[in-house]
Amino acid sequence: MNQTLNAQQQQAPQKVAMPLRIALLVLPSTRLSCDVQSANPLEVLLPELYQSGLLSSKEGASEQIVNIEVDDFEANLKASIQAIDEGKLVQLSTPSQSLLMMPALKAAQLRIHPHAQLAAIQQGDAGVQQTMALALAQAKRDIATVSKVENLHDLDSLQKFAAVHQLITELASRTSIRNEVNQGVTLGPKQAKSHYWFTPNHQARVTAVNFSHSVNNISAGKQINASFIITQGTGFIAPKSIVDSQRLQFVLSGDTQAELLTALSSLKTELLAEPNSDSVLTVMRDNLIAFEQTNTRYAVTLQASSVDAMLLEISAMIEALPAVMAEDGQHSYKTPAGSYFTSEPLGNVATAGLAFVYPGVGTVYADMFSELHRYFPSLYSRLEREGDLKSMLQADAIYHLDAKVAQAMPLGDLAIAGVGSSYLLTQLLMQEFNITPNFALGYSMGEASMWASLGVWENPHDLISKTQTDPLFTTAISGQLSAVRQAWKLDHTDSEIVWNSFVVRSPSEPIKTLLPEFPRAYLAIIQGDTCVIAGCETQCRELLTKLKKRGIAANRVTAMHTTPAMEEHSNVIEFYTQPLRDEYPQDIKFISAASLSGDRRDKAVNEAGVIDSTMIAKSIADTFCHTLDFTSLIHSAQRQGAKLFVELGADRQNSTLIDKIAKLDRSCGAEASSYPCCTVPVNAKGGDDITSLLKALGQLISHRVPLSLRPLIDGLNREIALRELNSAGLTNQNGIISGEPDANKLLKGEV
Repeated sequence: MNQTLNAQQQQAPQKVAMPLRIALLVLPSTRLSCDVQSANPLEVLLPELYQSGLLSSKEGASEQIVNIEVDDFEANLKASIQAIDEGKLVQLSTPSQSLLMMPALKAAQLRIHPHAQLAAIQQGDAGVQQTMALALAQAKRDIATVSKVENLHDLDSLQKFAAVHQLITELASRTSIRNEVNQGVTLGPKQAKSHYWFTPNHQARVTAVNFSHSVNNISAGKQINASFIITQGTGFIAPKSIVDSQRLQFVLSGDTQAELLTALSSLKTELLAEPNSDSVLTVMRDNLIAFEQTNTRYAVTLQASSVDAMLLEISAMIEALPAVMAEDGQHSYKTPAGSYFTSEPLGNVATAGLAFVYPGVGTVYADMFSELHRYFPSLYSRLEREGDLKSMLQADAIYHLDAKVAQAMPLGDLAIAGVGSSYLLTQLLMQEFNITPNFALGYSMGEASMWASLGVWENPHDLISKTQTDPLFTTAISGQLSAVRQAWKLDHTDSEIVWNSFVVRSPSEPIKTLLPEFPRAYLAIIQGDTCVIAGCETQCRELLTKLKKRGIAANRVTAMHTTPAMEEHSNVIEFYTQPLRDEYPQDIKFISAASLSGDRRDKAVNEAGVIDSTMIAKSIADTFCHTLDFTSLIHSAQRQGAKLFVELGADRQNSTLIDKIAKLDRSCGAEASSYPCCTVPVNAKGGDDITSLLKALGQLISHRVPLSLRPLIDGLNREIALRELNSAGLTNQNGIISGEPDANKLLKGEV
């Protein structure tokens, strides 16, 4: 935020009003009461208020709530503050929105986590900047700490309240809303309209909103200004529901084909009888609760965007299921909407074939995960407390308004964002859904993501600044390529190296045969039916010509997986020698591309059960400095028992490669073709974050991976409560909390 104040404006008056310290909570528009005699949807929507005793009929619940309807915003606020000074609580409301206001100390005593705090209000006619300076002085805040400033003109009272309400909602959901036009450039149709509101590490969000309106008098026009300073609270808006009336999911189970077909027919009948969107939420919630109690062999997941679409999905599944169950048929069936069934579950406890796969550098993309925080606010809150989330995801580049900035990130920044995206998705699956893998492996630098994400390294965040500054990533194998210059015995008088890499559709053997003719070209990666060659751009192009193949230039400078990288082998070991946690996962087999030959062949790094920091660092270095044979890595994982490969990272590039490897194995009758293989991407570039996640969960459920559906069930409980609140006439139709950006205005505390 660019705000400048002149010296006179920055100078606070000698006598400054005390900060207000008023706790604020965004609520449904229903009128609150301390005299609640029976079960109420608000008990689901506002659990903290009930737990505090504020909205219960318990003895001693004597807090008084003053209800004020907004008609004159400034006068209403004055009355609210006066009531709060008298020890009362105030609900300030319009027909569609409301705020609960109380002293911050009272909120703390009641163990209520406010969404925000009103720290200052100042009014005057000396100018907007001067009025805001007075407000900042009252709030005891410096202009440099203000994250967002809104300057709004000539609004009526309802519009002013809506603007403040919106700002508190953004604070409470940690959401940064983008303007449609930014410095004269219109936001593109494919760009995210909002994303997580990042701040520097351990710095709270502080906002200022300035209202001004003109008043005409006899002498001249006069402008009256009001400035509000609102700071982030300790609470946040409860998660948006992952499933709802536009994103349906049902899970049906059984031990036989007949049981599954019966369940499908029964669901179809039930939906035909209860086709409206309100009742389907209850049917869906009850279905998921019932499924969690089952332990059957098979599970069918059904996904659709409406009841009518769901009926079509059910019909398609009924038709496809017998062929899938046949011994000589395909073992799975998947629809574009995400419905899924497999007759060969690969992730159950008995099979123990679940593998987490971590992609390498270069998979991150502009605006990735822009919606995830709305659905998993407690996860983001925890990650923000544990480390520098903004740096971990390289937010300034990933969420830059110019999408090309993310594409042009230097190698070190790409590596950080890649590990960060993998770390976030791993925590999401493991902490929110209680999913634990049997195996873990990584593509290239994905090995570092693996160790960082799965709770082995004690302080993975320490690698962020190191990656940005260490010569290993800035100049040795990228940038000036000092390691390559050393390997090629070049001095400072030699010209700069023109380096590139190319993806070519070819087996590795013909390329290996030609390499002696081109000593500065290298076979960097083997991946299914394609390979990556890297090195001197001229020699790489000459090799491709002799190979009679066309290569696709990556136009990225990195000497990883080439012979010159060996110059940095000891430095890589030193870089990745990180202290380990006192307790780390013992039941996960960590597989490395460095363990594909010799006495380490087909053995996990922790095969003996004991690992140390040097062992891990050497494994990463060996992978880093040699040709990556991803095909052999997947085959090795399969021989060790991995069957269901879940990709934890941005996009789905590894899933595509593994699918191609499996297809190639089947076509040539390779030994690996006898091993079951299925991929599950958790994210996909160009797709909706939550839809991609829900499709992944659907596959995992059908593969009988042990997991918790509690996030889906809890979200549906809130959706149902909101509908009940509306149907009971307790809130205006516009008070239903859904849509952008006022989504799920429910109280939730930091954990």
